[in-house]
This record gives sequence, structure tokens and C-alpha cells, in this order.
Amino acid sequence: MMHPVKNKITPKRLKDALGTFSTKHSVTEVHVHLGGSVPLYRLWEMGIARGIRMGAGSYEEFIQTLTRRPDNTGDLDRYLEIFEIVELIQAGPEAVAESIRIAINGAYRTGGMKTLGPGGEGADPEPAFAIKQLEIRFNPMKRSAVYVARDREAGIFDVDRIIKAACESAEESELAYRGNMRVGLIFCFGRDLAFEVNRRLADKVKAWKKSQRKIIGIDLAGPESVNSLSDPKELDRFAELYADCGADLGRTIHLGETPHTTIETFINVIKALKPQRVSHPISAIKAFWDKQDARGLELLAQEKIICELCIYSNVLTKAIGSAAEYGKLLNTLDRFNIPYCFSTDSPALQMSTLASEIEYLLADNAITPEQIYNALLTAEKCTFIK
Repeated sequence: MMHPVKNKITPKRLKDALGTFSTKHSVTEVHVHLGGSVPLYRLWEMGIARGIRMGAGSYEEFIQTLTRRPDNTGDLDRYLEIFEIVELIQAGPEAVAESIRIAINGAYRTGGMKTLGPGGEGADPEPAFAIKQLEIRFNPMKRSAVYVARDREAGIFDVDRIIKAACESAEESELAYRGNMRVGLIFCFGRDLAFEVNRRLADKVKAWKKSQRKIIGIDLAGPESVNSLSDPKELDRFAELYADCGADLGRTIHLGETPHTTIETFINVIKALKPQRVSHPISAIKAFWDKQDARGLELLAQEKIICELCIYSNVLTKAIGSAAEYGKLLNTLDRFNIPYCFSTDSPALQMSTLASEIEYLLADNAITPEQIYNALLTAEKCTFIK
């Protein structure tokens, strides 16, 4: 389905590109990490209230350290290096519940804004749209303060209470919005955690999904440099975890965001884990660009796998070099009839919103109204929220 407004020249403003879309449809975002969804000024307040040492001597230094920018990122490992601070601030049932509420409120209020204040406050009086369906993903094990002992099965806080608190917070937020916001939680296995910890999380997912309808899916995230799943034995173990969690949960995976994932590994992981969606499949796209190897893209098309694209984080990690190159990426996916949707990944840490990231492409004529419309429609169709 194409956008009803036909433009010979791509509009520079998102509201112009959307035409009447934003007034007729709610917008869905499917790829947001809890660790990157709480505005920095709120993280600072949470850390102060809990007496946490936050790796900074002042609020200004805290903002400067945690904000993800081109000058302090450059690759995925550097992008992820400050998440341990965030996960520590968010550790424990109460902090997780509060973070869930803040993330939901922030998405609803600021997701359609193109401008934010210095600490992440909303600063746009005329948002392009409102996000009304939101999938939030996080690793409950890392909210137990397990980061101080990543090879152990548990941290300081009880993981069961963390999961329960997260689900109840999501339900309470939905109730507060009176049907104008729907929320689902995706639990992430960690590439940087010992397999025994991931096994423990899988057991928790299986136990809790029976009673908690807010648990909608599973994911595998973290640095590909630590575990690319190129080892067949390691891949088999994670395939077993995915299968054990059950076919009633949505399956997505971070895969191909860095050169650590070869095209062979990309293909093997897709076949083994059988995801319905895949995040940042850059290695499959670049295999086609650089070597005319279309196997990864053909597999995505054949299996009807949705691509979760996070525009600004891909540019920050230099997975994609520019807005113009992102336009080339979108055209490549269109060429193979591979559906895709847009998300922010970690909006609070990037000082971005879904609207501002799409407008970033618009400003460089790297996207068309039809591509925007189809991506928003794809997100609405592919969400794991029942």
C-alpha cells in the first residue's frame, strides 16, 4: 500500500511527508531498549535517590559521558560500553518498574517530536505523530546487578521480582492511558553473559509467560565481538534456548550489525534460530553491495523476515556511513521485497526520537514518503503485541 500523497520532490518535514497518515493511525515502535529509553535527567535523579555512584562527578559530566555521539562512539562496542552504568541505576524491581513507566510516558509524549531538550525533555510543540504501541526489550538478569559477576546465575536482586515488577508496571501504564497505549516486553539473552545465565533466563521466561501476558518475545543482544555465534556448538545451544521458550513468543535477534558476523554466520543463525524479525542486518546488505552475494537477502525475503532498522544508532556505530548510504540500504531492501520498520534503539542516550531519525533521512532526500508510510504500516502489522 502506497502513501496517498504523491511528491515529485521528497518533503523535508516529516509532517508534510506523512500527509494525513498521522491523524488516522497510531504509530508502533518495536525496537527500544529499556536501558536507552529513560531520559538522562531522570536516570540522574534515580541514581541520586538510590545513592549510586554514576561514574561522573557532576550532572553535566554525566550527560556528556552517557550521551551517544559520533565523537565518543564509532563502533558497537564503544556504543555499548556505558550500558553497565545505566543497568546498575535500573537494577532492582522498583527501579525497573519506574524505568518502564518512564519509557512508556516518554515514547507517548516525545516519540513524534523532532526536538528534545538537553537532558531529553520534550521540546517540540507540534509532534508529527504519537506512538501508541511500544515494545520494550531488556535483560532482567542485568537488572539484578549481575554485571559485577557476569559468570554467576544471579545478582543482588531477585530476578523473579524484577520480571513481575516489569509486567505489572506495563499493565498499570496501559490502564492509565485508557486504551491509548499498548505495551509488550521482550526479554534479551546476552551475548556477553555466560551461557548458564542465559539458560537461567530461558527458564524464567518459560515460567512467567504462563501468567504474564506482557511477555511477548525473546531477543539476543550484546556485542558481536564477544560472541558472533560462528561456533556451531554455541549456535546449537542458543537454538535450543529459543526453541525451549516456545513458539507462542515472538522471536527476534540482533544479527549482522558488525563485521564480526560474516555472511555465512548470518545465514546459519537465521536458519537455526528461525526469527520472525531481525535487527540491523547490515552484514547481509554489505555482502550484496561488496561481493554481489545475495544469499542473506534472498533468505530474508524467502522466510518473510522483517528487518528492524534503527537509523541513528547504525550511523553512530558506523555500521552505515551517512543518510545517503541509509537511503541506498532502503532501496536494496525494496529491491528484494524485504519489509522493514523503523525504531530508535536507545532514544534517550542518542537524544533522538522516532520522528527526528526519520526526518534525518528526509533532510538528505534519502527516503520517500512511500517508504516512510510502508515502514510505519509494517511496524503496525509485525508487532508481537497481541
